[in-house]
Amino acid sequence: MDSRLVNRLLAKLTIAFSCVLLVPLIAALLADREHIWIFIFTLITTSTIASLFNLFGSRRPRQRLRVREAIAVVGCGWLLVCLMGALPYLFLNPADPIAAVFESVSGFSTTGVTTALSFNDFPPSIRVWRCLTHWTGGIGVIMLFIIIMPQMNSGTSYLFNAELPGGTAERTLPKIKESAMMILLIYVILTAVEVALLLLAGLPIFQALNLALATMATGGFSYYHDSLISFRSVYVEIIAIVFMLIASMNFSLYYKIWRGDWASVRQDSEHRYYLLILTTAAALICGNLYFSGYMDFNGALRHSIFQAVSIGSTTGYASDDYNNWPSFSRSVLLMLMFIGGCSGSTAGGIKITRLVILLKAGWAELLRTLHPRIVYSIRMGEREINPIIVGNITRFFFLYILVFIVLTILISLSGIPIMESMGLIAACMSSVGPAFGIVGPTSTYNSLSDWARFISIWAMILGRLEIFTLLVIMRPDFWRDKQNW
Repeated sequence: MDSRLVNRLLAKLTIAFSCVLLVPLIAALLADREHIWIFIFTLITTSTIASLFNLFGSRRPRQRLRVREAIAVVGCGWLLVCLMGALPYLFLNPADPIAAVFESVSGFSTTGVTTALSFNDFPPSIRVWRCLTHWTGGIGVIMLFIIIMPQMNSGTSYLFNAELPGGTAERTLPKIKESAMMILLIYVILTAVEVALLLLAGLPIFQALNLALATMATGGFSYYHDSLISFRSVYVEIIAIVFMLIASMNFSLYYKIWRGDWASVRQDSEHRYYLLILTTAAALICGNLYFSGYMDFNGALRHSIFQAVSIGSTTGYASDDYNNWPSFSRSVLLMLMFIGGCSGSTAGGIKITRLVILLKAGWAELLRTLHPRIVYSIRMGEREINPIIVGNITRFFFLYILVFIVLTILISLSGIPIMESMGLIAACMSSVGPAFGIVGPTSTYNSLSDWARFISIWAMILGRLEIFTLLVIMRPDFWRDKQNW
């Protein structure tokens, strides 16, 4: 392990983080001077941290970044960013450090929940910071880091894939730095388009910015604590549905569309499976809401489509209090929380690619049982999936479910009923946010104990880093072993 190289890269990440802090600092200067000191102190603290990392970092301009160092940068980088992001909340309320870390992790992991009674409990500059952490968390702090760092051999590939997770990661351009720049450009353009459409729909500028940043991050931070329920606008809901779908599908498709490569788009089967799953879920929920007499057909159709897209994309907005829906509809939403969006998107969850490959692998094993000599290859569209990738996905799924079970048991120790505990952990690991019961769509995480908040923080981080990275860096032999990877 080349710890000096890791320190140098973490120093660069901290410097980039400090530059992001200038945005809420300017917002405080313009509209919230009472709290400008919060961001000044935060900048001083992060600058000091960057100086310390740089002091113990490598001085050599070009070094080989191996996979091991890349894992350390990704894991430690996310933890570092979440801790530094908690500083403004901690300076605002020093009495509750767990809540400060919770707010930061909720933002950078794009989970989109709060421990406050309402988002309006925060001053304007802190609300700007919340939106910004959400948006940068969506595109990935490490993704932005790749753009400003030099090309460093194969280790950079791990950094890139860590921020565009999924079963079969794909680069859209030959160089990773160019790929990151392209994805960031698409992300910015789509955000700007959504802001413009929301302004045309009649929203004030701050609400339009807030909703656009949260929707493109598939996170769900809203101007109100009860999400879109307070807006009562069909036009805003339609715009949100469209951009939740856009943000939860593979961003490489948009580059291929831009360059006119429609053949590759047609061959990509993941987005078709995704749309099929959402359509099926919306139809099931619509039928359940209508035939159970909960609402009329028009209302059932409207809310079922919105909630299926919102939960399936792991955004977590709500057009109705689905906490009161029939059990069947809530069960469908719980399944969507686990599934998540497409690989290469800002969505969380297990991902469509992994789910489809797991189903095909199960079918292949069934065929091999019936016909021991059969040769069966697993394919996604026109691509044949390497058996090594299938094995990795199987192991990931096992670990994901194991972590889910362990965290559910741990959080239930705080007194939360087991079914509500399952929904809460699923919502945190998949970065959905609102779940059921005491953390439903019209509630916040304010009523949770410190223990439950602590477990929720780890659930959000583990889900965002997709289990392996964080578990690997928590092993002592990862740091002790001198062998190169």
